Amino acid sequence: MRKKNINQVPVVAGEEVLGVFSYRSLAQGIHKLHGNQSDVLSLPVEEFIEDFKFAQITDELKALLDEFDLKDAVLVGTEKRLQGIVTVVDALRYFYQVAAPYILIREIELAIRELMRTSVDGDELKECIEKALKAHYQEKKLPIPACLEEMTISDYVSILRFKGTWEKFAPAFGENSNIVYTKLKPLPDLRNDIFHFRREISVDEYDGLRDIRDWLLKRITKLEAMKRISCNE
Repeated sequence: MRKKNINQVPVVAGEEVLGVFSYRSLAQGIHKLHGNQSDVLSLPVEEFIEDFKFAQITDELKALLDEFDLKDAVLVGTEKRLQGIVTVVDALRYFYQVAAPYILIREIELAIRELMRTSVDGDELKECIEKALKAHYQEKKLPIPACLEEMTISDYVSILRFKGTWEKFAPAFGENSNIVYTKLKPLPDLRNDIFHFRREISVDEYDGLRDIRDWLLKRITKLEAMKRISCNE
């Protein structure tokens, strides 16, 4: 168990599952000995097993939450045909894998908004919307966004790449508009794939999102540092 970094193992006789041996069942078993056994590790493992609930591969995870809370794991299969063990850590890893792209996209959106918000005031933002977005929204007969919260990532990219508005945002995002556009260009399609089509993104795409997030956060950190320097002068 130490070598494999696992907390429990099934105990079987032939193909029959007798129960599970875990660090918890060991501790509980030792407690029941009342100090009458000097060499605990010489005892048979069957003295320290506990029963785990069996689940089918078709069971919904929400039906197993109470069992996870009690014993941190469930057995998958039947007493005569064990297929595996699902632990709380397994479930957490799965949920993290599913949720991570959504969290990254959200962090990216908030970071872009923060950089844009520090670059223009309300009137300047309206001017940018007028130049870069108004015609697009009118063509689609949609309401024109009035603030950053009403815009999409595609809107942000359109404003930042528009030559008539880029100059206002250059100090916050970086002087080279081509670099900024290259970094942000994949975002609209990736966001649609994640949020609307529920596509599982590749490792490279995930790493790309993380790099964009980290780059934006560094831009925010640099901007805040420059403001502090300016205030101290």
